[in-house]
Amino acid sequence: MDIAEQLFLEKGYENTIVRDIVKNAGVAQGTFYYYFKSKEDILDDITDKYINIIVESMEKISREENLNALEKLVKIFQFSLSFRNDTRSIMQYVHEEKNVHLHRKFEQRVPLQTVGPLARIFKQGVAEGIFNTPYPEDAAKAFNGISAMVLQGIDNADHNSEEFRRKFMAIFDFTERILGTESGVIINAFLEKSFL
Repeated sequence: MDIAEQLFLEKGYENTIVRDIVKNAGVAQGTFYYYFKSKEDILDDITDKYINIIVESMEKISREENLNALEKLVKIFQFSLSFRNDTRSIMQYVHEEKNVHLHRKFEQRVPLQTVGPLARIFKQGVAEGIFNTPYPEDAAKAFNGISAMVLQGIDNADHNSEEFRRKFMAIFDFTERILGTESGVIINAFLEKSFL
């Protein structure tokens, strides 16, 4: 699976064939089909792996004791940008219309499973006086929903483009409104530690 993922990232999903995977793995083609029904099947498993990485990373960040809530939120934004950049060629394919089952898997599992870590951060921010919302769990759901809507279709955009930057700036603005922070608090904290 790791070899397939590396080839998908290097060559693109469409340009990788099963023969490439088994050749790089040093196994017979029949061995591949012992574990996977098809190239699509291995992509499905990689999608599960990516979902788990996202959820586990957000959980880990939310539990870091040496960071305040704003620092944790900035770290989540940094992780999101880095993850999108590192997995871009595969994620473009996952979110294509013909792969609706993979896209739906992302849409359903990621927001549902990341509400807990986000709500934990938002509650911490309220306790620290950084955020001002009486509804941290609902704020986490709103954050996930708005982020998904704003970033829809962005996987094909150049991550250095003005469009990509504008969409992330919009998410910062909406997040500040959801969390009741002063305008610019989240954006400035992120810009201090980033390149966006």
